[in-house]
Amino acid sequence: MSPERNLQRSEGLRISKRTLYLTKDPDLIRQQLEGKNISYISQEKLLSDVSTDELLPNKAALSYTGKEEGLLGKNVLTGLRGGIIKPGDVIKGNFQAIVAGSSFGKGSSRIHAPLALKEAGINVIIASAERIFSENCVNCGMYIVKPNSDSAQKLLKHKSVPINEVLKSLPKISQEIMKKGGLLPYLKAIEEKRLPMPTITTAPRPMTITEKVIAKKVVNQDGSVGVTAVKPGDECIAEPDLDFGYELQSPPAKKVLRDEFGENIKARRPEKIFLHNDHTALLKDESSKILRAEQTLFAKPLGITVYEIDDVKGAPAICHTKMIEDIALPGQLILGNDSHTCTLGVVNASAVGKGAIDLAGAIAYDKMALIVPESIRINFHGKLPQGVTMKDFMLQFGASNELKEERIGSGRVFEFGGEVLSEIPFEEQIKLTNMSVELLGFSGIVEPNKQIVKYLKEKRNLTEDEIEKLMVRSDPEAKYARTFNIDLATIEQTVATPGDTQNGKPLSEVEKQKIKIQKAYIGSCTHGTAEDLRQAAEVLKGKKIAGGVELFVQANSTANLEEAIDKGYIKDLTDAGAKLLPIGCGACMNAGPGSTQEGEIGIYATNRNFPGRTGKGVAYLASPAIVAASAIKGEITGLEE
Repeated sequence: MSPERNLQRSEGLRISKRTLYLTKDPDLIRQQLEGKNISYISQEKLLSDVSTDELLPNKAALSYTGKEEGLLGKNVLTGLRGGIIKPGDVIKGNFQAIVAGSSFGKGSSRIHAPLALKEAGINVIIASAERIFSENCVNCGMYIVKPNSDSAQKLLKHKSVPINEVLKSLPKISQEIMKKGGLLPYLKAIEEKRLPMPTITTAPRPMTITEKVIAKKVVNQDGSVGVTAVKPGDECIAEPDLDFGYELQSPPAKKVLRDEFGENIKARRPEKIFLHNDHTALLKDESSKILRAEQTLFAKPLGITVYEIDDVKGAPAICHTKMIEDIALPGQLILGNDSHTCTLGVVNASAVGKGAIDLAGAIAYDKMALIVPESIRINFHGKLPQGVTMKDFMLQFGASNELKEERIGSGRVFEFGGEVLSEIPFEEQIKLTNMSVELLGFSGIVEPNKQIVKYLKEKRNLTEDEIEKLMVRSDPEAKYARTFNIDLATIEQTVATPGDTQNGKPLSEVEKQKIKIQKAYIGSCTHGTAEDLRQAAEVLKGKKIAGGVELFVQANSTANLEEAIDKGYIKDLTDAGAKLLPIGCGACMNAGPGSTQEGEIGIYATNRNFPGRTGKGVAYLASPAIVAASAIKGEITGLEE
């Protein structure tokens, strides 16, 4: 059983060991690793936008089956900006705290990053951290402290600070989770009525789509579900409609369940839980085989559905695609332990990315801790220019000053609307929700439109009346943190330069640099639909890729692959020299063929290009058509070439 900490007011937190300042100056980081102590660094000199891929490279996470003691801690921060930190450096440095800038822990929901920090001796993070990472840290018992707070200043002077003072900047739910020693002990205390259920007292008010979905799923003191209204900042325990996860997150989820229940683990509502063996589907190493096999061994006795891989074809689908094609419905509240869970918002569902411990809580108690987010409304009008896609919009929008520098998307839901959505293919709308997390969003959600109805009719055999009853619309007077009115005619072809999805630049600017490429890749949960493959095939038909370039293409589900074969897209692609890969996450997370080697430059139709994300080389991000055109020319180029 996990012991409850029951932290008392008299208890204090103190940094008794060293503090590692992650600075923009790599030499200063090295000096600290070699023994130099720093007492203070100003915020403007601290490193921002440190992704979870940098906190722990994918290769280390992929090798972790839960039995490799010390593996995570040894490799912590080794992905940071060009490998300035080597394996074991942080442990040798005897650090207890890390200080960094804004958007610390952006990206993946994998709990491996905070686990690695903890294993390396870190238990205090002084930084402006992103939501999923912060929640994972709380669930792991690590302290997240705001950089300009009194607590931070005292801690950095090695003074003892009362625990309650350290925790007071956290949401109340997070404070209680920390005090109870974890999410599962907290949920257990609520179930046993040793702690009160958080209570929503918000009066009726106009609500956004996300607020309406959450309001219907709030659990009340008497066990009933649903309240009249919620508002941003309300804290609650909610009952998700669906939960899903994948093999990399299963070991830590299984561990916390075993710590809490021993071998007597039960799934309260197994019929609503779906686990996928998809992230390692293209890997044949022993660790990947163990991850897949042990997820199945864990889940099957509990009655949980597991999607297995085929050694030749790969996974039946990448998890998000499978959930959209077969399971998720409008109006649902969905918990997924992947940052791209937000993809499911394309069917008008509220899909929340969380970590492995949150999935464990859903398995054991059918509950999730939730803080109602603010929403940003995006209204579309006009028409995209020829050859421009919604991927171009997300790259261009994400690079705007408000989104990149001011970070207004952080922790907020992107609600996409406008009558023009009924004319934009469903497959293109997927890019909006899938990439909402790349703009630091809590999630993304699409308002009801004809394309959602068309998709659900074809894929699920639902009638229009059945679909309409499920759909959720925002109230006319709903309050938004910001509203953007986007004329699609102003969107241009855009490429994200290496290091961050928000490094969007006009293709016309990037072309002038004549950047030679060695790798090109079209696939992942973002770009593996039949429509994506059509866009690439249209460019490549009758042509050949350039010498010295490898082009990899990949469908993200069996259904999309079969459609692409039937319509001739796969033949056009392979005739041009493309290599067809099995279904799975693959090189998008450096987990299969197509990953960049040291010194290589790639252009990817995927969602993320943090340092180390796609391998040891660097990656540009673009639409499938631009990737295809670049593969033909051998350098990053547009369709006109």
